[in-house]
Amino acid sequence: MRASDYIGREIFDANGNSIGIAADLVARPNASGQLQINAVLVTPRWRGRLLGYDTTDMRGPWVIKQLTRWLHRGTHEVAWHDVVWSAGGSR
Repeated sequence: MRASDYIGREIFDANGNSIGIAADLVARPNASGQLQINAVLVTPRWRGRLLGYDTTDMRGPWVIKQLTRWLHRGTHEVAWHDVVWSAGGSR
């Protein structure tokens, strides 16, 4: 599967309540050094791309960074094993 198969899909908690939309996937090196998906960035409202402005070391126009932070307020990381995906394809 590709990242695009996941990004944009609705995510639910264990009780079936919607917690938001997958904005991005988080990959970190495993014990052998290969990248492995560990988490999903979930956004409660805005479905646009993060454009890298979700990281603290991102440099760019201050106005765009502040607007992106405001649009993505409430975005949080959910562990991959805790994610319940919506049925069907991406939105």
